[in-house]
Amino acid sequence: ADVQEKLKNAREAEVRITTACEEFRPVADRGSLLYFLIAEMSTIEVMYQTSLAQFIQVFKLSMVNAPKANIPAKRIENILHQLTFGTFLYISR
Repeated sequence: ADVQEKLKNAREAEVRITTACEEFRPVADRGSLLYFLIAEMSTIEVMYQTSLAQFIQVFKLSMVNAPKANIPAKRIENILHQLTFGTFLYISR
């Protein structure tokens, strides 16, 4: 019985984690879009060359600098805005 209860709890936790991850999918999509746009810009002008490691720093900084919010949808909106603007500032330096 104890094992069955632990398995049930594990399944429930997996569902909660998956749901939370999917909620933030738009942030991952925006990050991917921005990175590949920058990568394509480097074919036009070499000064736009950006490594994935550099972009990940911009991405992480955007997550940290985005205003906090208790409502996940608002938090996601804040991260998207910060990521877009932060990337703009980074690339136009």
